Amino acid sequence: MTQRKRSIGIYCGGAALWGLALVYFVAFSNDLSDRTMVRAAEPPVPIASDESIDDSGVAGQGIRSRTSRLLDAIRPSRLLRRKTEPDEPQRLNPKQADAANSIPMRRMAQEAGGQHPAATIGKGQDAADRTLLPVDILQTAASIPERVNPEPDVAYPVPAELAMADLINQTPEEAWAKSWGCVECHKESHDPHMSEALQIGCTDCHGGNANTTMKEIGHVHPRFPDAWPSSANPARNYTVLNHEYPEFVRFVNPGDLRVAHISCGMSGCHPKETLEVKKSMMTHGCMLWGAALYNNGAVTHKVPRYGESYSMYGTGQRIQTVPPPTEYERDWKGVVPFLEPLPRFQTTQISNILRTFERGGRFAPELGIPERGEEPGRPRQRSSNRGMGTLNRTDPVFVGLAKTRLLDPTLNFAGTNDHPGDYRQGGCTSCHVIYANDRSPVSSGPYAKYGNRGKAASEIDDFVVSLDPTIPKWESGHPITHRFTTAIPTSQCMICHMHPGTTVMNSYIGYIWSDQETDGEHLYPQQQADSTSEEFVRRQMNNPNDIDTKMLTADYEFLADIVDLNPQLQHTLADFHGHGWNYRAVFKKDRQGTLMTHDGNELHNVTPQQKMLAVKVPEVVKEQFRNRDYAHVAEDGYPVNEEERDRVLRLESALRQMRENTPVHMLDIHLEMGMHCVDCHFVQDNHGDTKLYGGVRDAIEITCTDCHGTISEFAPLRTSGPAAKGNIWPGMVTERNEETKNVGRNLAAMRTPFGKRRFEELPDGTIVQNSMVEPDLSWRIKQVRDTITPSHPDYNALSALSKTVRFTKNENQYDFLWGDVPEDPKQCAHAIQDMNCIACHSSWNPSCFGCHLVQKADKKMPELHYEGDVTKNYTAYNFQTLRDDVFMLAKDANATGQRINPVRSACSVHVSSYNGNRENVYYQQQTISAEGLSGCAFSTNVPHTVRGRGETKMCADCHLSGDDDNNAIMSQLLMLGTKYMNHMGRYAWIAAGEHGVWSPVIQERDEPQSIIGSTMHRDAFPEYYKQHLANDRQLQTAYEHPGRDIADNLMHPGMKHEILNLQHRGEYLYAACGEGGFRIFDIAFTDHKGFAERYTTAPVSPLGQKFYVRSKNCTDVASPSTMAPDPTRTHQPENFEQAVPMRYAFIYCTDSCEGLFLVGAGTLLDGNPNNNFVKKDVVFNPDGILNGARRITVWGKYAWIACDAGMVIVNIEDHKNLHVVNVLPEGEWLNQPGNVEFQFRYAFICDHDGIKVMDVTNPESPEPVTSLHLEEAHNIYVARTYAYVATGSHGLTILDVKNPRDPKVDQVFTAGGRINDLHDVKLGFTYASAYAYLADGHNGLHIVQLTSPKTPGNDGFSPRPTPQLVSSFKIPHGGHALAVSEAFDRDRAVDEAGDQLSVFGRIGARPMNLEEMQKLYLLPGTGTTPGKLPPVVWKVRNPERDNSIPNRREREIDLHQKVEEFFGESQLRKR
Repeated sequence: MTQRKRSIGIYCGGAALWGLALVYFVAFSNDLSDRTMVRAAEPPVPIASDESIDDSGVAGQGIRSRTSRLLDAIRPSRLLRRKTEPDEPQRLNPKQADAANSIPMRRMAQEAGGQHPAATIGKGQDAADRTLLPVDILQTAASIPERVNPEPDVAYPVPAELAMADLINQTPEEAWAKSWGCVECHKESHDPHMSEALQIGCTDCHGGNANTTMKEIGHVHPRFPDAWPSSANPARNYTVLNHEYPEFVRFVNPGDLRVAHISCGMSGCHPKETLEVKKSMMTHGCMLWGAALYNNGAVTHKVPRYGESYSMYGTGQRIQTVPPPTEYERDWKGVVPFLEPLPRFQTTQISNILRTFERGGRFAPELGIPERGEEPGRPRQRSSNRGMGTLNRTDPVFVGLAKTRLLDPTLNFAGTNDHPGDYRQGGCTSCHVIYANDRSPVSSGPYAKYGNRGKAASEIDDFVVSLDPTIPKWESGHPITHRFTTAIPTSQCMICHMHPGTTVMNSYIGYIWSDQETDGEHLYPQQQADSTSEEFVRRQMNNPNDIDTKMLTADYEFLADIVDLNPQLQHTLADFHGHGWNYRAVFKKDRQGTLMTHDGNELHNVTPQQKMLAVKVPEVVKEQFRNRDYAHVAEDGYPVNEEERDRVLRLESALRQMRENTPVHMLDIHLEMGMHCVDCHFVQDNHGDTKLYGGVRDAIEITCTDCHGTISEFAPLRTSGPAAKGNIWPGMVTERNEETKNVGRNLAAMRTPFGKRRFEELPDGTIVQNSMVEPDLSWRIKQVRDTITPSHPDYNALSALSKTVRFTKNENQYDFLWGDVPEDPKQCAHAIQDMNCIACHSSWNPSCFGCHLVQKADKKMPELHYEGDVTKNYTAYNFQTLRDDVFMLAKDANATGQRINPVRSACSVHVSSYNGNRENVYYQQQTISAEGLSGCAFSTNVPHTVRGRGETKMCADCHLSGDDDNNAIMSQLLMLGTKYMNHMGRYAWIAAGEHGVWSPVIQERDEPQSIIGSTMHRDAFPEYYKQHLANDRQLQTAYEHPGRDIADNLMHPGMKHEILNLQHRGEYLYAACGEGGFRIFDIAFTDHKGFAERYTTAPVSPLGQKFYVRSKNCTDVASPSTMAPDPTRTHQPENFEQAVPMRYAFIYCTDSCEGLFLVGAGTLLDGNPNNNFVKKDVVFNPDGILNGARRITVWGKYAWIACDAGMVIVNIEDHKNLHVVNVLPEGEWLNQPGNVEFQFRYAFICDHDGIKVMDVTNPESPEPVTSLHLEEAHNIYVARTYAYVATGSHGLTILDVKNPRDPKVDQVFTAGGRINDLHDVKLGFTYASAYAYLADGHNGLHIVQLTSPKTPGNDGFSPRPTPQLVSSFKIPHGGHALAVSEAFDRDRAVDEAGDQLSVFGRIGARPMNLEEMQKLYLLPGTGTTPGKLPPVVWKVRNPERDNSIPNRREREIDLHQKVEEFFGESQLRKR
């Protein structure tokens, strides 16, 4: 073996320092103009052979990291040098290098008046910035000597001196011999295991030399001492660990997974657990990478293939499942065969082929073959500003995964240790060594008293048994004490599980990301923030959201103590701030956003103090379960012991008083009672089982029924989840029989850290669970069977209804049956085999609608994984719209049983890209997933928001309400969308008739991208806002296109050119141009200052493409979706993805003479400009039925066309077989119909009389419902429970359509008479506010802010609008605004035909199809799918519990009677 290969195992010399230096260098400057850098070319990554994989499934010598090969190819002194630097010094041999780098040599140098070259760096830094080293560190690259180690044969070699170690049988004397020198300084220190049966010495875990009292000799010293200025965890050190000596990694953290095999994983200790953790989801994180890449089109495989894992020497490596999974296990159990290191982003192809024609060569010659026509020194093909290997573009998703601080660090690295909520070490100690992260006793339990700054305890107590005098008690980055524990609080879990801010940990605690708009007057500086380049980069390292550069929260101290502002804030903020983010508390509210008490009473004018009190309520709730004796209980459920009974009654009385006028903080009820994550998630859920899983939930062994049972059996106290041992079926084990009785872990055999059994079964059958975190807490576990048994004290009438209800057919009608358990429990409507418990028991679900990923080619930032290189290209992660009012259901993934499950908006990504010249190449473009579904991604999830009575989902939350007031709720639930969360973007697109197309800038380019003139604009951009007011609220920047080509004036001199209506979608805008026919505009470069014509009619040339279709009089245009799903993509069976219907490949146009014509637009999505020649693919006007066609709306598989004949409904499912299914004739009920809007079961039609409402439950046979007279009703837009009608000279008329059968005028808004020619209205939602965009004829465009954080109930589903005119744009030269393009749908995943539009993040997960949807509101056997009878709806009511009845038993009997009044007599009563 050559010396070069032997040096691979440990990152040696200046090469490693180069990577380290660049990591920190970026914090001070993003300009390397005064330095030169020479890098060697890099060979491709080899694939590990089967022989290179050991039984653990970890690749060894057969695969080597890119860094290892890079270090082979280059020497330290050639990496980074000042231009003025002298020639490199003479190179030392390995022996000389080790001697020069030794501690004695350093001491000798210091005593002689000098210093070691690396010892002067990083002195005197502030604790908050202790990782940000000066740029002078680059000078030391040639000074660090190279250390040569033999290359290991395996990824995790065991040193010879440890190979035969037997720590379990070690004597106290042997342990002391390995500790005595250490404790001379670290006085009173102890074995962190705190076990009398175990004798472990300090060096058994940490290494080092215990046979000395000299720190210089006893300690293991780092390669990069400046990265470790103190004993605290450095802030944001990321990949430094990959470049450090393994001996030093072990010294500072024996639990680090690079070295845990020679500490935690030693023989006789925890080798099995160590291997499991190395291959767990929390380490490799493949679900996060896989979903981001696939959902946004970067890779074609939905099964994750990339995950993070490192060898002992920091080498990125391939890991495998051993033995490899079968095809069944891959498809139905979520087991992944292997995971590779993430490829370099420079080598990736751009995912969504946006036509980024950046400056550069015009030709792409073959590599290595020069082009004869090139001029010397002026190659046509040049290197890109984006960096080596990228040509002219690279993929923003790969860039984000490599560099953006969002979903990292995983357990491979320490926490970032820079904010409350970020303090931890890596590997095993990530969980088992507790840090102070949150001062809340709710999430931190007994550890709350230690604060939230990651500091060591300063006093001895029950947990802290000694104080290490060498640990500064004022310094952040230290554990509370040197002690292992399995009593892990939720505040330790949240360090990883808060990323992103809509994941389950935040909702379990009752928080969600702050919306960045509410309380803006307190969170933004009064003087507009304009960061310097250095400040901007520092803040991006601190927080991946660019908005942080504008907020006061960029200040570390301000953020750390932000809860001190809560008495002044509208939102109640959390005390943890992982990654520099803010989190707000979620409170119980009705659909209008009115806060509610525990008993369901409305609260108005709620003060911040009331909300702060609500957050304290769980502290009192928990006390009820402290020191409880469940073995001696009276019939009423209270303790027999009088003293204990009085204590519990006093607590309940105090709690009632506390809740009386207090809103309810919606944390999960388990946490409210004191249960931490570790109380439910046992060892396998935390460690893994050595299999690689593609999703977090695929790897979970626990389910609700394991502790609570089902309607037919009591809790088995055995795990039954997808990953439970012995579970070979998809999803969970739903019933116990001879085949399944031994599946899973025996919960009754487990113990707490305090020696108690975790689960105890009392003689009367009561199951008691003991806390894992607090020794005196315990809970009686309610059983589902008891809640449906009327004679039991736990009887719950609503539980009995929901768990046993089903239909029975009685002659020609269906009746409800409920109350008893049928012989086959699967007959129940909500059977556990079909629905996840959380589908009903979740109270809310966090959603993120809109993430703006801005890629900048000139931004230098470090990679946060693998080598940590600093290169150009950075993608910021700017979340924009966070909501807790949205609840949706879908079909879960294969591995979790494809049951009905909650689903959330995971990320509606829009990407922008700046080239090396800082030109905005494209802006806010939507993405498309690999198989053509929209990249507006959704994900089935476990919200972890279980609540008690009256606070989870009720009947009318998922089924038709008997009061007909939940049409919008049903549309949201079924993922049909509500048109409320739509994203308008930076431009509003206006059809201006003969004045063409106009696009005024309505939004700031920089984050936060607030609407100009809005309340958020006032807070975030006060200087710009003042200027806007000085301009009389008129928008100052707009672009236009006349609506015709240059040649049109010559070729069609008499043609009238006008834009009558339009719709933008992705890179293109589609327009109805009257006599000019149909035209497509390329709008991808509207924000690109390098283009004189910001949007064009032919992006290459008028002759090279054809972006228009001639027709006699094109009157309207409709895209079937504002998203851009692509039906032309190929499919891979293993992705389990549904195909996009072919009807989404067309744009639908009406012509008053020709009827309906279809234009194929699918080729516009493939990135190839050579096939963009559009034409009329289909023309449809049988017998002239569509003559006079003036408006068209596509709804599901139907097109509704307003024409002379009335309203004609055309089935467009098959573009080759269009056919009319119904005609709503002119003059019978409709009078000159025009625009039509749909929401779930109702159509809202504008006609000459006003608004007509039709029931479209049967879409081919609509039924008239009601009408509302309105004058000049030109257009209508329905968003949730309000409809917005453009009523010409009467302004904007807002209707309350909560009950579509009884619409009412809510208000009329004219802005003091300024809105008086209104033709069209569309809505958009930005951050926390809704906006209406008005095409107001000769007045141009108006922007009306409909809601703001000050609007009562703004966080609710349907707050009442409080309109305010904030901006206007008057079209020059007397132009008229006729129409506004509809914004991008962010909450729509499926259309009304049941066809999927948006991608889902888990294998097999999808929205419900039409037949599945209709089960929620149509009687069995009826519907609109083939073979069904005509649809017949059924409705429900929400029986309400009367909380004024003091006796619980009497209260439940009263509720039972109410249930029987509507759903019929209980089957048990009949018996």
